Amino acid sequence: MGRYCVGVDLGGTFIKFGALREDRTASETFQLPTPLDRGSEGVIAQIVAGAEQVIAREKLPRDRVVGVGIGSPGPIDLDAGVIISLPNIPGMDNCPLRDRVAERTSLPTVLENDANAAAYGEFVCGAGRDVQDMVMLTLGTGLGSGIILGGSVLHGSHKIGAELGHMIVDPGGELCGCGQKGCLERYCSATFLAAYAVRRIREGSAGGRLEAILNTQGALDAADVNAARREGDAFAAEVWDRSIRYLAIGCVNICRIFDPAEIVLAGGLTKAGDDLMVPLRTEFRRQHWTLSDVKTRLSLARLGTDAGVIGAAGVAWKEFETR
Repeated sequence: MGRYCVGVDLGGTFIKFGALREDRTASETFQLPTPLDRGSEGVIAQIVAGAEQVIAREKLPRDRVVGVGIGSPGPIDLDAGVIISLPNIPGMDNCPLRDRVAERTSLPTVLENDANAAAYGEFVCGAGRDVQDMVMLTLGTGLGSGIILGGSVLHGSHKIGAELGHMIVDPGGELCGCGQKGCLERYCSATFLAAYAVRRIREGSAGGRLEAILNTQGALDAADVNAARREGDAFAAEVWDRSIRYLAIGCVNICRIFDPAEIVLAGGLTKAGDDLMVPLRTEFRRQHWTLSDVKTRLSLARLGTDAGVIGAAGVAWKEFETR
């Protein structure tokens, strides 16, 4: 009879649940709404209820449950298992989530940053399952990241490592929400790629197809930029190529620091598929040093929105399997 870990992916709208079995196969996932009007008590109760549903679905004795892993946005005190603050979920400030869930489920519980959990999910069951060293970049609203070295999540001495979106790629460049200037996130996340196009249009320095879309819709997204580029719009191509150039620089820097076997890309921008990956691989090779052949693979993530919950369960396996 096999064993399994429960995975929980805490989000501002939904909490996702699933299980990762001993053979590292994942169960079907499901989600419950995140209660936003009941503070930490409501969130904890919902997590416990979902974990109990997972246990019931697996139809295995409770003593075959190794532990629970929770992936959560932050900031988080990982050592203490405490959520310091969750801007999108009221009432979670300084919440000892790990210990409260462990008490109510009577199961060992571990808390992990949600970006790290997603990266670990791809490492265990997705695009990085055949490597030991992997970096994941999530190109969405911002630029999230996770680093797996030697099969373990890298946190850093102060538990604030793996923030690759705030790698400076343009000193003195665009102001980032973190207070730095020139962060990678400001140049190649899906949100800021589109925001750059909008800014240029409103400054009067660009127009064309994207200006027409902006005037009609009142907004632009990365898919609009790519669609206009495919139709031959020169300004859209300039915006798209600029983002890819900076993303390639970021990937080359990652190679120089970590030398991963694979860099996995996830998030909304990757919906462009080959429109992203083909020029990115070309620019990556062009920017790469000439001292050796390019060995790091650039790949698309495979698990979609299940990466976080699978990775959270995987982190629990990593933490509790040998206990």
